[in-house]
Amino acid sequence: MLSLSSVAQWLSVPALTAMAATLTRDDDPATTAQAVGGTLALMLLPAVVLAPLGGMLAARVDRRLMLMIADVLRLVVVLTVPLVDMLPWTLAAAFLVSCLSLLWVPAARAALPALAPDEELRPAARRTATRVLHGPAPAAALLFAVLALIAGGTLGEGSRADLALYVTAGLFLVATAAVATIREIPVTEHAAVPSPLKLIFQGPGTAAARGLGLAIAGASVTAAAVVAVARVHTGELGGGDAGYGTVLTGLTVGFGFGLFLGPRALVPFSRRRLLGLAVIAAALALVVLALVQNLVVVVFMTAFLGVFAGAAWSNADAAVNDPDASEDSRPSAYLRSVALVTVLVAFAAVPLIAGALGSHRIDIGGGYDFHGANAALLIAAVVALLSGLLAYRRLDDRRGIPLVADLRAALRGEIYTPPEQAVAAPQQPVRRNRGVFVAFEGGEGAGKTTQARLAAIWLRDHGYDVVTTHEPGATKIGMRLRAMLLDRDTTGLSVRAETLLYAADRADHVANVIRPAMDRGAIVVSDRYVDSSLAYQGFGRQQPVEDIARVNAWATGGLVPDLTVLLEIPPQAGLNRLSAPADRIESESADFHERVRAGFHALAEADPDRYLILDASRPQGELSREIQYRIREILPDPVPAGTEDVTSTFPVITDY
Repeated sequence: MLSLSSVAQWLSVPALTAMAATLTRDDDPATTAQAVGGTLALMLLPAVVLAPLGGMLAARVDRRLMLMIADVLRLVVVLTVPLVDMLPWTLAAAFLVSCLSLLWVPAARAALPALAPDEELRPAARRTATRVLHGPAPAAALLFAVLALIAGGTLGEGSRADLALYVTAGLFLVATAAVATIREIPVTEHAAVPSPLKLIFQGPGTAAARGLGLAIAGASVTAAAVVAVARVHTGELGGGDAGYGTVLTGLTVGFGFGLFLGPRALVPFSRRRLLGLAVIAAALALVVLALVQNLVVVVFMTAFLGVFAGAAWSNADAAVNDPDASEDSRPSAYLRSVALVTVLVAFAAVPLIAGALGSHRIDIGGGYDFHGANAALLIAAVVALLSGLLAYRRLDDRRGIPLVADLRAALRGEIYTPPEQAVAAPQQPVRRNRGVFVAFEGGEGAGKTTQARLAAIWLRDHGYDVVTTHEPGATKIGMRLRAMLLDRDTTGLSVRAETLLYAADRADHVANVIRPAMDRGAIVVSDRYVDSSLAYQGFGRQQPVEDIARVNAWATGGLVPDLTVLLEIPPQAGLNRLSAPADRIESESADFHERVRAGFHALAEADPDRYLILDASRPQGELSREIQYRIREILPDPVPAGTEDVTSTFPVITDY
């Protein structure tokens, strides 16, 4: 039932734009391009400016009733377009259909999870709902191409766009009847729909997501530019509506393949490098598409462009989201907002550029017709190429590693390691005067303990002497201090006393665990260190950070980690990951945890060479791979492992 309505929704896009092109067929190409671009922009505008309002209204009405109302009203609006047969009403209808879709989409997205019989099945139901909403796009594009062929052979030139509109209305009617057969859709909690413009102005929350947003903007420009001038460009190539539908089919099918292949292609290769390269490849495909004057080649190049854009999206989305995370998580919502706004701007600007530049005949060989659509696509390709290059430079997590060698190693299923960094067990033990110190920091539930453990396992597997430890409570005295500091029954503890107790634990920790291990040349991996006191007691408790830093410098003898891995995650998302009852620190207010998060970020920005900042909502394997890349840069030759694990003699500690 939802699939039928989704097909109709997607089919309305080429149907309405084809109608706009038909109504301006006797005008100059610039007018047609602007009419088609205006229709597309109006269909996307409500999703950018009215999304929160649509979500709020959908949450207040019975979902079954909302699905039926939205489908019936869209049916009526679409049905009137061929009857009125005027461009202004076609443009108005495009806007109205999109507004009604704002009511339908939240209700449809919530319907499947609400019908799931078990709470554990709801994450899978949400993923299914997403596929139902977006999956029919290729089928709708192909259906439009078939309908255009039928209309071209049976209907007059002025009525060829009508058939697709009538079929769209018919699908809405059938979908309404299907929803009417459902007895009830249970009421469940409805997540608020964020405003795309507000999300963009607020920023993504992490520096990494900003770089990902730049990449998504580049990929979105390539796809949107193709859609914006596809109807005009295929008309210039003699393809008409059928060619338009074929181009859209190639783009959507290619995008689907890209979504599937993105996380699976070149698995050992850096996802962030692959993201930047995918955007660059999409831009280059757009250059070819802009210069070719053969419809068949245009369709194939559009499909390749779709593959690259889909791969870029899947890698960017995976970089900020856990598979079961809510679609409304801030980094993911930020990327969708960037894509929406970029596509809207492209829909408005590309046809205007195409119309303004007009067509020109170039005397090359037998003559080459360079239309405004070609020029607009080339300009869009340059913009996307610059975005891809900047995103690649900003996101590159393998700086100093040759790209070609990295790709060759990935094709062999390996991770490339430069010869000077290759880890090989020496024939004779190599001792050093000082070991290596790696600290893992971050808020509650960020995954510090897990990543510290995985890093230690990886280092031991490569022949290193590794000591894993944690704060507070890595020594016998530290365990007693930990009990006082984290017990919720501890009341009346002043902020200064809390700070000094953490410093006392750290002084004992450095003297009895970290310093001896480093003196014998071992690699120390610690779950928390001084930065936790600066962030929690300094920024969180709003105490002078400089004073706390001086106390801890004296307590540790000035020992600073060689590398600090900062795992960033929104505080509420991290706290939701915790399975055990909250301790005294975890029970603090949301404002406290937000200040802690901001504190960690400020510390990292003040000393960027020592920090590796990672978005902790990304998949565990990706995080581990980036941590390994960075640790390699500071590794000496391996030492026969003593495999001492301080935490093995104490209870497992999972957080601060």
